[in-house]
Amino acid sequence: GGGGERVADARDEETRGEGASASEGGKKQKRDPAASLGVTGMRNFTLRHGALLMTEASAFADLNLQEASKKVRGVRVRQHVNPLTKRFQTQAPAPAWREVYRDAGKPLTIDVGCAGGRFDLLYAKRNPDKNVLGLDIREPLVERGLSWGEASGVVDNVHFATCNATVSIGEWIKSYHETSGATVDLVTILHPDPHFKTKHKKRRIVQATMVRQLAREMRPGARVYLQSDVEELTEDMREKFERFSDGCFDLDHELYDVDDVRAKATAAANEPVDDNDSDDDDGWRSTWVHGGWLSENPIGIPSEREVQTLGEGLPVYRVMLRRTEKVCAN
Repeated sequence: GGGGERVADARDEETRGEGASASEGGKKQKRDPAASLGVTGMRNFTLRHGALLMTEASAFADLNLQEASKKVRGVRVRQHVNPLTKRFQTQAPAPAWREVYRDAGKPLTIDVGCAGGRFDLLYAKRNPDKNVLGLDIREPLVERGLSWGEASGVVDNVHFATCNATVSIGEWIKSYHETSGATVDLVTILHPDPHFKTKHKKRRIVQATMVRQLAREMRPGARVYLQSDVEELTEDMREKFERFSDGCFDLDHELYDVDDVRAKATAAANEPVDDNDSDDDDGWRSTWVHGGWLSENPIGIPSEREVQTLGEGLPVYRVMLRRTEKVCAN
């Protein structure tokens, strides 16, 4: 789980992959699905990685999902869902907070694009003083997250729900504030679908409308954590928060030397402009880019895709933002 990761259930991969075979010398040889899927490609997790997530050596071993998987059926989901289709463009009703949490008065962490749900369950288990909400547009993953929670005994402070967060998240945060009197103190967006094709980038989770909703509804001091193994996607998410939050978010001052970042941005602004810049360059320049990427996960709980990526020795790009004191317009 954890943030819109491009995942499929390990047993589902096994069902689709193990039976495949190739003829060699008149004998049928089993084809290794892990070898054909690849690690960082768009075909999700390899069978090997999915199986490792369920073992006692996994970062998610505390959830005992190997035992839980005997009780929970695997799921098949579409890897890519178009959030711009009509049925995903309406405001979804918020959960009945006092029914889905034992204590709805705890601060809430929202994981946008929870996918497998392991991140959410482990975060909830290790942070019993918080409530956790995993959101995903794919209902089968939400149902499995709920089932895994029951099977692993993590139910009191975690819930999974289906919605298009780009459309609904603002009203849900407002609803939680009004119903429980508690705040949403963290929103995570971990490894969302990158939608690499230019014509599909408007399908990405982080859009100006989401940034404005979070700026409006989150309280000063609350944080937004962005993470991906695709650098261009993380840059795009960071840029949208910087450009469209109207100063309501900034780099987290506890993790960045904000004064140094601004000094570097000022120095860069005085440098000559490259004549080769694109014709559609509007002259905007990022300040936050001078903060670079965080070298470690500041939350302390990994996402599934993060475990996979780091296990292959590949980089993960991380940004932590904090809601400023500025009052944002509606």
